[in-house]
Amino acid sequence: MRMKQLISLHWEAAGKALRQLVRQPIATLLILFMLAIAMTLPLALYLGIQSGQQVLGQMNETPTMTLYMQLNASAADNAVVQKALESNQQLDKIIFVSKQQGLEELQQSMGGQDLVSMLESNPLPDAFTVMPKVETPAQLDALQAQLAQLPLVESVKMDAEWTQTLYQINQFIHQLLWFLGITLGLTFALVAYNTIRLQILSHREEIEITKLLGAPASFIRRPFLYLAAWQSLLAAAISIGLCFWLNQLTRPLVNAILQPYGVNMSWRFFNLHEILIILLVVYALGMLGAWLATRQHLLSFKSVR
Repeated sequence: MRMKQLISLHWEAAGKALRQLVRQPIATLLILFMLAIAMTLPLALYLGIQSGQQVLGQMNETPTMTLYMQLNASAADNAVVQKALESNQQLDKIIFVSKQQGLEELQQSMGGQDLVSMLESNPLPDAFTVMPKVETPAQLDALQAQLAQLPLVESVKMDAEWTQTLYQINQFIHQLLWFLGITLGLTFALVAYNTIRLQILSHREEIEITKLLGAPASFIRRPFLYLAAWQSLLAAAISIGLCFWLNQLTRPLVNAILQPYGVNMSWRFFNLHEILIILLVVYALGMLGAWLATRQHLLSFKSVR
């Protein structure tokens, strides 16, 4: 019986909060859109990063390392180096390019000129092209120094500048996403706090009378918490809708920019798991702001002390 009464009280408080939102449609819409806009920027940036992961992965395939052997390296020396490379867990792909193959490719790139007759001997060394698994510039530098210590390896070349630039761009975007998520999340909680504070002040007399009649603080606080819950969930739904609209609006423009360069972006939207996480986080932020507001302002009334 007590459980039924508790459920009835919560149901009544939730209905009362919803009816209060409906009674003030213009003010409610303004608040909801203000909260939704605060959420849309980090959510849209998250979708952009997730959609661009495929493009970033294609760009990440470009940086490779090339190991140039000494000119006097024999086939046995090349076999030792290749075995060492294959056993290295930090390498993903290994391609051996013989000095003869390198000369043929150079000859083709120069329009098929007969370089063999122009040179007394092949000046090109044997080489290995490897694809690292590591990503950070520090890890790549350490790997480059390690490979340079292999026997009869003359030098190891890497497009370090390109790799570092790509890594820094990726790091900047993720840091920006975290910054916007945290700051706008706090903004959301503060807006919810201020909204509930105004609601409490506008119902001051009603709250004082209710308190005089012996109602506990939890009974007085409950409608305001449900009000924050409704606002948070509705604002999250609007924000998700804005993200979908923005996705559809910008997709043709971005595709038109990238397609001439042969880049096809795989666009994506929130899945069910992500939507549930968004609703849960937004609900928690709204409830945090509402709880702080009710704790501070309800206790400030003389009749609540």
